[in-house]
Amino acid sequence: MKALITGISGRVGPNLAHEMKRRGYEIRGLVMPKDPQAGKAARLGVEILEADLADADSLRAAVDGVDVIIHQGAQIPQGSSSSERMLNVNTRATMSLLEGALASRRPLKRFLFASTYQTYNPFVTRPVEFAEDSPQRPIDIYALTKLLSEEICLSYMREYGLPVTILRYSSIKAANEVLGMLRPAWLNYFIDMTLSRNRIPWFGAEHIEATKEIMSELLETPDAVCGVSDPAGEPWLLVVQDVRDTVAGTILALESDKAVGEAFNMTGPPPIPYTDAARALADATGRLYREVTMPFWRGAGASTEKARLMLGYNPQYTFDKMVETALAYEAGQPINQIPN
Repeated sequence: MKALITGISGRVGPNLAHEMKRRGYEIRGLVMPKDPQAGKAARLGVEILEADLADADSLRAAVDGVDVIIHQGAQIPQGSSSSERMLNVNTRATMSLLEGALASRRPLKRFLFASTYQTYNPFVTRPVEFAEDSPQRPIDIYALTKLLSEEICLSYMREYGLPVTILRYSSIKAANEVLGMLRPAWLNYFIDMTLSRNRIPWFGAEHIEATKEIMSELLETPDAVCGVSDPAGEPWLLVVQDVRDTVAGTILALESDKAVGEAFNMTGPPPIPYTDAARALADATGRLYREVTMPFWRGAGASTEKARLMLGYNPQYTFDKMVETALAYEAGQPINQIPN
């Protein structure tokens, strides 16, 4: 069976290709022109095509002759890119791939679309766990492009019978990224992001100035790890997912007939308190642990109950196991994943 994986040079793509190849799939991978990570994809020993995700003709050609499409490619941080460019790369590309599937010389057996739990708007300051039928209210362009793509996938299933499945991932990390989490600069990234491009702050809007003052002081200890709580002492919750769980869940969805026409939250184990995660990192690395009180709470999660019941999804990699793998990678030991 031949599979097209877009975004094969990213975080999930190469790990997914490696496992699918081991399981007997023939892989065709798509990389963007001048992709600095293209070498990582080339080392997989699979067919590689170069195409801009905004190039509809190239995408339609890439689909021809494949049995399954796993659409992982996307533009995630908007940066200086225009919203129109993000729409082309993230949404119109999805339609181009589906159009290519309709015209392909092989009937498509499955189309998996990598979406995000950000379509629910997890940037809220109250405890909540989103299920697949929770209202989807994206508040940034990235999440909007993903929700639009979800609807396009479902429309092509209803109109043309294409077998689509939607997977809503959360914050995915590879081994080389774990030890850098919870630093002041890592936290400050979210503050800067919410204030960029004239955005209305996503969470804690009424406390944004106080938050900036706290971050200014924290940044004076750049190598610290931050255990964050709200004024009532309630720790923030860290929603994070190991790339190996992502791959395992994606393959379960790919190979299950029950998954056709369904959307699944494909997140990791239950969220861990920031305080516990920060202590684990501090203990493992010898870095300074800092107690931090923010003027609001955050930590909305997503239930994986549907994926557990229908697919047998059972995420294995808790945060302590992610740290263990990250330390092994840092020490030059072999690990069972391809770093980002």
